[in-house]
Amino acid sequence: MRAARVCVVPARPIHRPADSRGRSLTASGRDSHLPKLYIPADGQGESPEQKAAKTLRRLFTWVAIRVVQSHLEGAGNDGGFAPQATNRDGTCGSPDYDDLRKAMESIPLGDGDEWLDAFMSVNPEVCLRIIVARETYVKEFDYEQARSITEDMIAKGNAQLMKRHATRSFGALE
Repeated sequence: MRAARVCVVPARPIHRPADSRGRSLTASGRDSHLPKLYIPADGQGESPEQKAAKTLRRLFTWVAIRVVQSHLEGAGNDGGFAPQATNRDGTCGSPDYDDLRKAMESIPLGDGDEWLDAFMSVNPEVCLRIIVARETYVKEFDYEQARSITEDMIAKGNAQLMKRHATRSFGALE
């Protein structure tokens, strides 16, 4: 049984004068700003970075919603529930909390902005709190840590996959 080979094809070098767009060329004649890996242009007009940014926008919106929800539930209240959020019988005592809970159940998150736009007509005050929380979280998010964690996850996942592949391949020879 033959082992499959993986081949990464680099992007073709673009030969243009260094001064045509003010960008420097590498020794191989490649534009230095281009990615080293060829990425097909069938991503519906979006680069992987644009797709990641959209996913992060959705994630940051979800985080901001959960932050505001926890505030309405009384987070920071010595671990207890806020008296205005829940009544003793478990019913909702806060119109803001009730609006947010119902919106979380009924409005699809979409790209994040869609959810905020729909919720703005329900409860603008809470929606503005979510917008501020989202903006704050974007600034506090540790992108380098996320990159490092992702690289570690990919490396570990690839190692496990290659180990399984080798086991299957060599197991088939026995």
